[in-house]
Amino acid sequence: MTLRAALHWAILLALSGIFSGLLLLVQLPAALLLGPMIAAILFAVSGRELSIHSWLFAFAQSMIGLLMARALTVSVLREIGLHWPIFITGVFSVILISFGLGWVLARLRVMPGSTALWGSSPGAASAMTLLCESFGADQRLVAFMLYLRVVLVALATSIVAHFATHGQHGGTLPHAIRADSPLWLTPLLAAAATLLGQYTRLPAGPLLLSMVFGMIGQDGFGFHFALPSWLLAPSYVLVGWTIGLRFTADILRHVWRALPAVTLSSCTLIVVCALLAWPIAHLAHVDLLSAHLATSPGGADSVAIIAASNPVDMPFVMAMQVARFLMLMLVAPSIATLLARFLPTE
Repeated sequence: MTLRAALHWAILLALSGIFSGLLLLVQLPAALLLGPMIAAILFAVSGRELSIHSWLFAFAQSMIGLLMARALTVSVLREIGLHWPIFITGVFSVILISFGLGWVLARLRVMPGSTALWGSSPGAASAMTLLCESFGADQRLVAFMLYLRVVLVALATSIVAHFATHGQHGGTLPHAIRADSPLWLTPLLAAAATLLGQYTRLPAGPLLLSMVFGMIGQDGFGFHFALPSWLLAPSYVLVGWTIGLRFTADILRHVWRALPAVTLSSCTLIVVCALLAWPIAHLAHVDLLSAHLATSPGGADSVAIIAASNPVDMPFVMAMQVARFLMLMLVAPSIATLLARFLPTE
């Protein structure tokens, strides 16, 4: 590492500490995700180039997957299966609303047709960014749309959670989750999911595989693995940095004219999904904050971090998020291709 690179990392770390500290002072949830994310965005658009190694980000995803697995036990999933109409309704409502807004952006020529559709996908940002280029979309613009909404959703859900809990539960450092299994089991599971996820090239593979490994371990073999703060906290920071550093100055310049419309579209989706949380909460018999996080059109990893900082129905939130992620993998290409046929030629 050169002296210049080391200085850049030191600046990013200092900025992350400042923003995280400020967010902790006002007790916003997931301060260790949002603070580094904001710092990385400011750092990236200033023209300084840094990147998180893919293996580090994969390991951070694996840790978040294990966090999700703690809530998704087999018995809970079996109970959720009994209420599958609620999940089908919630998942497809968000997907259809998202692609509908993307179609409007394309009709107004704010963004090219297929790009607008892929960029409006409600979640699975990394997977959609990887898939979209094979279907004729501009990968840079899709990444901009998706990660702008990830940031907006993270900020919006954090603020909502803060006021919903009257600032009593959010904003703290991640709590260590203790268990009776050996401490080395947690990094071993995360490392295994990271290796397999990277080699198989499965979209968001480390996140999904660690979640599966965690569920099998705790429900199949009785391994109640621990999640120590010294592994959770750096994972939060790495996720925030990775998202923020993708907002390069080149991408922002390329889409400057479209920024107001794209931001308005993302905010509209956030508001509509928040309204959708009301009937979902009533039908599923969960609290409104849980329903709001479950329908939130952001990344499952950032939503997991925010949910873990608040007194919510974690199994319900993560089941809805994961169900939408898996459904997007199945239907997003078909929906985008179908809607693109009814748009003007790019």
